[in-house]
Amino acid sequence: MSEKVVLPKFDIPSESAHPVVKAVAIVGALLLVSMLVLGGAIYKRRAAQLAAEQQRDALIAARTAEANAAIEAAKARVAEAAAKEAAAKAEAAAKIEAAKVAAAAAKAHPADGSNAAVADASSGHHHGHHGKTAAKGKGKGGKGDAVAAKGSGDDKKSAAKGGRDNAAIDKLLAQFK
Repeated sequence: MSEKVVLPKFDIPSESAHPVVKAVAIVGALLLVSMLVLGGAIYKRRAAQLAAEQQRDALIAARTAEANAAIEAAKARVAEAAAKEAAAKAEAAAKIEAAKVAAAAAKAHPADGSNAAVADASSGHHHGHHGKTAAKGKGKGGKGDAVAAKGSGDDKKSAAKGGRDNAAIDKLLAQFK
């Protein structure tokens, strides 16, 4: 009995964790924080990309609308120019036709009361109401007077002012009745 009794050593665990477990927890927390920061950065970058794409699409749409408006304006100018040209051609054709009708009427019934066939056969000149244009040097002879009458607006102006012989017109109208 003289032997000593050796009791085993019992370590009573403390309330704090082992330092390795603490290190693992700290590394895990840092990893989680870094993932959150990286996720936030990726989200911001993606949002900026989407905003840039929307801005680009809006700019493309605006430029497309500008180009379409410019095209439509050009088409309108071309159509307007074509309409003006057509109106000018129609006006020129109407003036030419009016000059032809006036020349034909003057040739058929000259203002001096003589017979047109005798006047044309005898002199080869047309001495009707176009005498002013022939005197100005714009034409000599029947065909030249008709061309001069086309280019001259004096006949139409004088007709509007009553420069024609109304008695001859009344006489002509009486023949058709």
